[in-house]
Amino acid sequence: VDVEMSCKHNTSLHHATIIRRNKVLASAYNTVGTRSRGCGYSDQTIHAERAVVKRLGDVSQLRGATLIVVRLNRQGELRNSKPCHDCELFLEKCMREYGLRKVIYS
Repeated sequence: VDVEMSCKHNTSLHHATIIRRNKVLASAYNTVGTRSRGCGYSDQTIHAERAVVKRLGDVSQLRGATLIVVRLNRQGELRNSKPCHDCELFLEKCMREYGLRKVIYS
C-alpha cells in the first residue's frame, strides 16, 4: 500500500488484515467516504476494521480468524493503533456472533 497516497486526507493509515490458518482472507485500509457508500462508514473515513469485514463479504469466514490492524504515519513508521468506540463495539459483535478469534492492534 502506498502510504503517502493513502494518507492524502488523513494523518495516518490504518491497515487491517484478516488471516486464518496462515492465509490472508481479506485486506483493507481506511479511506475517505460517505454514509451513502454503504454501512460501516463514518462522515469522514471508512474505518479499516469495517472495510476489511465488508471486503471479506461472508462473515461466516470470520470463524477462527484473526484481525490485525496496524497504523502507519505519513513516513511509513509504525504507530500505536486503538479502535474508535464504534469499531470496538463492531469487533466485539464479530467475536461474539461470528466467531472472530482474536484482534491485534499495533
